[in-house]
Amino acid sequence: MELEEDSPLLDLIYEAAAVPEMWPAVLDRLASLAGGVGTFLITTDPHNFRWTSSESVRQLGLDFLSGGWHLRNPRMERLVQRKNEGFLREIDLFTTAEMDGDPTFQELLRPRGFGWAAGSVVQVPSDDTLAFSIERRFADGPMGDGIIADLNALRPHLARAAMMSARLRMERAHGMAESLTMMGLPSAVLLGDGKVIAAGPLFEKLGGQIVFRAFGRIALTHSGANELLTKAIENLNSDQFQFGARSIAVPSDDENEAIILHLIPVRRSAHDVFGPAMAILMVTPLGSSQALPDDLLNGLFDLSPAEIRAANGLLEGKTVDDIASSFSLSRETIRTQVKAVFAKTGTKRQSDLVSLLANVGVPRWHQPQ
Repeated sequence: MELEEDSPLLDLIYEAAAVPEMWPAVLDRLASLAGGVGTFLITTDPHNFRWTSSESVRQLGLDFLSGGWHLRNPRMERLVQRKNEGFLREIDLFTTAEMDGDPTFQELLRPRGFGWAAGSVVQVPSDDTLAFSIERRFADGPMGDGIIADLNALRPHLARAAMMSARLRMERAHGMAESLTMMGLPSAVLLGDGKVIAAGPLFEKLGGQIVFRAFGRIALTHSGANELLTKAIENLNSDQFQFGARSIAVPSDDENEAIILHLIPVRRSAHDVFGPAMAILMVTPLGSSQALPDDLLNGLFDLSPAEIRAANGLLEGKTVDDIASSFSLSRETIRTQVKAVFAKTGTKRQSDLVSLLANVGVPRWHQPQ
């Protein structure tokens, strides 16, 4: 294949560098070029396995993950060992006996009609290992030398585009932090492991409640709130974040006002193939007030109407029995609502909750001037 003859493919590759959502289209074209079913774009590091793919092989990818096959992937292991040799096939990496005896081939790939592929790895600036894997049906046999030559002619372009995507991703993180700063919001952008990779000056000036630790990580001085933040960061790469942001309340102390942290995931897409999941951490400082509108209480703590009712009852000094009696509900119903309030606000006792809510008011930038 003469690259000049397929300039639309080269255009598509470099378009994907700037617009990661275009990578699946590139993967489809690679599969078509190689006579394959579909292509995977995979990134691995010691803690994560991230991927996007042609829709035609998405189920294979889901089966690969659900079966834990990514924990020992012999094809990736062999490709990494020979990472500078371009695109390689199974027949370049394994003997026939090895393939016939390996569970990945015998239990995962061949029963689903797969078993032949060509893959290549690329190092990106985040030090992750990124791999392209073009999957072909077992019945079609391994790819010919001519196809491998065509893929190797494209490999430098694929590598450059992948590295551009990775760099642009980091630049976008800084752009997000700067944009939020212009809006007057103390904010930072975190990687999935909790490392701060970009922060606005308002966030950097925050003190007291937030502690900056080694290796770009942060912690909260309030132990209960810090436990919630740690758990939320741990879940950034899991399906537990699929329903939106996580709000964490940090009560006031002798020197610092109460604040609310909002950890907002940057939705998973081809963006995350080039680095760990990201999240925006925004901080809402709170004034002092004895009351808070229900809609704001819901927005800050994600409390349901029933939970707001229970929280306000506690703030008024009522007991669980008092609240149950007021609304003709059972004591156990109110206890369940109160437990939910404690979990969402990071408190453990009624006194802690009252102390927190007593310091919650309309955020300063929402107050009339």
